[in-house]
Amino acid sequence: MRWIVSFTSIIAMLLVLASCHQDDVSDTPVGRLFPEPPDTTNMLEVANFLEDDQREIIIDEETVTAEGKKRYEGIKPVPQSGDDFRRRKLDKVYWQGETITYSDFRGASFRSANCSKADFSYSDFRVADIRWSNFNNSKFVGCDFAQAELFHVHANESDMHNSDFRGANMFGMEGHRSNMRNCKLTNALMKDSEFLDADFTGSIALNVMLLRAVFTGAKLDSCDFSYSDFTGAGLEEATFINSRLIEVNFQGAHLQDADFAGADLQGCNFFGAEFDNTNFEGALHVPLGIKKDLVNGRITGMSNVGINDD
Repeated sequence: MRWIVSFTSIIAMLLVLASCHQDDVSDTPVGRLFPEPPDTTNMLEVANFLEDDQREIIIDEETVTAEGKKRYEGIKPVPQSGDDFRRRKLDKVYWQGETITYSDFRGASFRSANCSKADFSYSDFRVADIRWSNFNNSKFVGCDFAQAELFHVHANESDMHNSDFRGANMFGMEGHRSNMRNCKLTNALMKDSEFLDADFTGSIALNVMLLRAVFTGAKLDSCDFSYSDFTGAGLEEATFINSRLIEVNFQGAHLQDADFAGADLQGCNFFGAEFDNTNFEGALHVPLGIKKDLVNGRITGMSNVGINDD
């Protein structure tokens, strides 16, 4: 009897260890990319909720040029790299093809501007109001758009890699075929935004609101979108290869030909999502409602998978 009890205990322990091993993602591509849990502490507030005194603190901080020199006050008709345009009224400015790198636009009003084919790389746009502006085919490499208003901005086929959009209002923003690699997007508002065929590889985007966003054909590989909301989003042919997607809401999303290979789907909600040739090969924590219908790692048809069905 004692031998039977011991044998039963060993079997139970092995089952627990197997379960723990199955849940352990540390020795997987996504685990190696993100060895620490997603950190949502001290997130920047969305631009809409900033108080005036908070904006002033951000704008008043003195900064210098890339050479460490004091900035010259910018002249609107003749903008120069490194200039200080803080709090300036730049609405409807026509800076098409201009090069205005390493400049300071904090708190500027930049609405309905036409700045296509321009280069603003390494400039500071924090808490700036850039609504309805045209930045198609422009360069914004390494820019800081934290808590800026980018409502319905057009930045199609633009290069914005390594830029900071934390807490930015990107409602309705367009960035088709744009380079968004290695960007910071945590707590941004991206409802109704459109980024068809854009490349977000390596970006950190925790707690982002992406309701009805259209990311058809976008590369969202090696990203961390944990706690984000893609409800009703158009994600046809989008790829989430090796991305961390803890408790992401894909409710009602369009996932035809989407690719979740190697992604961590812990706690994801796929209720009412649309699937057709959707790839889950090698994905972690695949909800049981999806797992049971997989054929060669893929699923076709509608799903009613709940958030905790894993």
